[in-house]
Amino acid sequence: MNLSRWAGFSGILGSVLPLAIVLSATYLSSWFSWSANALSELGVGEQAVLFNSAMLLGGALYFLFAVGLYKWVPAERRVRTGVLCIMGSSVCLALVGVFTIDYFVMHGIVAAGFFLLAPAGLLLIGFGSKEAVIKRLSLACGIGALLAILVFPVVILALPFSVGFAVPELAESLIISVWTIFVSTKLLQQR
Repeated sequence: MNLSRWAGFSGILGSVLPLAIVLSATYLSSWFSWSANALSELGVGEQAVLFNSAMLLGGALYFLFAVGLYKWVPAERRVRTGVLCIMGSSVCLALVGVFTIDYFVMHGIVAAGFFLLAPAGLLLIGFGSKEAVIKRLSLACGIGALLAILVFPVVILALPFSVGFAVPELAESLIISVWTIFVSTKLLQQR
């Protein structure tokens, strides 16, 4: 199996498996509430091993995806820089599993690294891509992910009911996963 196909497999697995593990941790944590908590709080709760393992696994698989993606994309500066942002975001994602919320400052840095570098990477890929579908999807998902993590939390404050930060975190993660799975299927088709 060539590098592109391994990357495609890693991208799909890295999008689905960690998300399933995190959702399992939310279900198994009796104290967790979608109306009050951030997902990172699971990293120090009764399901800490489950959540932190999901971050480490997701970061590692997302990094493998990004390595193969780097080899596959055209040698256009913005696209390659975008893929490097995705690589950086994958390292940050893994480090969320190391620097739990107990390490407040470091946790904030690595969590912000994931939540900002991934959409920045998608936008750069969108701006640099010549392929119309990749361009549109990258721009749409990049903008959607930034809106989910930067604007949605502000909108939540105006709602007449309580919504925890886990909701925008999940929304951005799902948007990034849509893009990753789409691109991963393209990588899997490579011979």
